[in-house]
Amino acid sequence: MQNDDKTVYDSTDAAEYKAELDAIANDPNMSVEEKADAITNAMEAEMNEISSASSTSDAKVAASEPAASSAEVTADPSTASYGDSSAAASESAPSAEVPPAEAPSASTVNEAIGVSGQVDYVSPRDVDGDGLIDLTHSRVDGIDTITHYNEDGTITLIEQDTDSNGTYETAAAQHSDGTIRVAEDLDDDGDVDLATFHDPVSGAPVRQDTIEGNAITETLIDSNLDGQVDVVLIDSNGDGRFDTAMVDSDADGRIDATLVDTDGDGRFDLGELDSNGDGTFDTVATGADTDLGTIESLESAIPADDNYHAQAGTYPAESQSDL
Repeated sequence: MQNDDKTVYDSTDAAEYKAELDAIANDPNMSVEEKADAITNAMEAEMNEISSASSTSDAKVAASEPAASSAEVTADPSTASYGDSSAAASESAPSAEVPPAEAPSASTVNEAIGVSGQVDYVSPRDVDGDGLIDLTHSRVDGIDTITHYNEDGTITLIEQDTDSNGTYETAAAQHSDGTIRVAEDLDDDGDVDLATFHDPVSGAPVRQDTIEGNAITETLIDSNLDGQVDVVLIDSNGDGRFDTAMVDSDADGRIDATLVDTDGDGRFDLGELDSNGDGTFDTVATGADTDLGTIESLESAIPADDNYHAQAGTYPAESQSDL
C-alpha cells in the first residue's frame, strides 16, 4: 500500500485497507478463526503503515484526510484469564486512525469476538496448540475483553474487566435456549453476585438473580416481556427454597400482591392484596380462607436446568427426564 517516497496516509490507502478487510470477511474458504487472525494481521500492518507515514512527514493532514497515528498494536492486556454483557454482533464506530467516511466496517471483528464496539486491539490465541483458536484477547471501547470458543468456533464465554481494575468481573454466556446470561462479581471477591438473563432476540432483561455465596436468594422475572417486573421470588429464611412472592396480578406494571409460605410446605399461607390499585395493601387473606396457590406454580417460570432447581431440589416434573 505504502510507497517508499510517500509520507502521507491518504484516502487511497484507506480504500485499499477497506478492500482488504472486505475480502477477508467475504472469503468463503476461511473459518471464523482464520478470518479473525487475518484481520488482526491486517489491522497491525495498517497501523504500522500509518505510524511510518507519520514519522517521516511534518505535513498537516486536512480534516477530510485520515489522522496519522504513532501507536503500534503491540500491547497485551495486563491480565488474561471470566454481560455488563454480550450481545449479537452489530456495526461499530471505526477506529480513530481512519476517518469515519472511509473506514471499513468493524462488524466482522465484533462478530468474531462477540462484543459490539470500537476494537483497538485483538489477538486470537491457540492455547493448547491444536491449530484451533481457543480464545481471543481484545480491547473494546477501552475495556479488556476475553472471548472463549468451542472447537467449532462458536463463542462459549465472554469476560470483561469493565472497571479496569485488573480483574474480570463480568462474563456473558449463551444458554441452550438462546438466553444470554450476564454474570457480575460486584465486589471482586471471586463469586458471582448478580446474574441477568437477556432475551436472545430483543436483548431485553427477562430475569435477574441475586446470589449470595452459591445460592440464589432473590429472582426478578418479567414473564410477559413488557419491560416490567411481574414476579419477585425471595428466599427469606436462607434454606435454598423460595418462600415469598411479590406479584403483579393484573399485569399493569405494578406489584399488587404479596404471598408467603409460612410453614415451608410449598403452599402460600398468607396473602396481602392492593385491591383498589392505590399502592397500599388493604386486603389480607389466609390459606384457611382461600386457596392462595403454590410456590411451584411461580417457580415453573424458571428453566428446568437452572441452578435454582438444583439448590432447592425442585425440578419441573415434565422436565426431570431431560436433566
